[in-house]
Amino acid sequence: MALDNLISISFTDDEEQQLINAVATIEKIMGGKSVNLSTRQRQSYGRVRYEMEVWITKVSNYMQSHGNLVPSYVDMAEHTKDLEAHNLLNPLIDRVQAAIQGMLDTNLLLGSDLYNNSMAFYRSVTMAAKSNAIGAASVYADLRQQFPGPGSKSPSSTPATGDKP
Repeated sequence: MALDNLISISFTDDEEQQLINAVATIEKIMGGKSVNLSTRQRQSYGRVRYEMEVWITKVSNYMQSHGNLVPSYVDMAEHTKDLEAHNLLNPLIDRVQAAIQGMLDTNLLLGSDLYNNSMAFYRSVTMAAKSNAIGAASVYADLRQQFPGPGSKSPSSTPATGDKP
C-alpha cells in the first residue's frame, strides 16, 4: 500500500535566496526597533486592535484639535510617532502572520510525509532484521535508538552474523 503524499513542493535556488533575503531584510529593519517581551510582560499589556484602534484614532484627532485639553504629562509628538508606527505595523503583521501560518501548515504536512516514509522504512528494516537480512540488524540497531523503552529490544533473540542489534 502506497503512502499518501500530503504535499509535494520544492524551491528553486532563486526562490530560496529570495526567502532568505526577505527574512534578513525584516530582521535588519526591525533589529534596533523591536523588543522581545517575556510571557508575563506580554500579559500585562493590553492589545490595541480593530474597535479600539478606531477609538484611539478618534482620540488622537481630538488631541490634535484640542491641544489645550491634553494633559501636560502626555508627549504629543511621541503619541503621534507611536500611532504612525502602530498603523504601519498592523497590516504588515497581518500579512506576515498569514505567510507564517502558511509556512507552518506547509511544514507540518512536509514533516508528516517525512515521518510516515521514515516509519515505513523503519518497519521494513525491523522485519528485515527479524529475518536476518544482511546489514539490517546494524541499521535497525542504529534507528531503534529513537524509540528507547521496552519496544526497542532486538528483533530476534540471536544477533545476525556479527551485527549487534
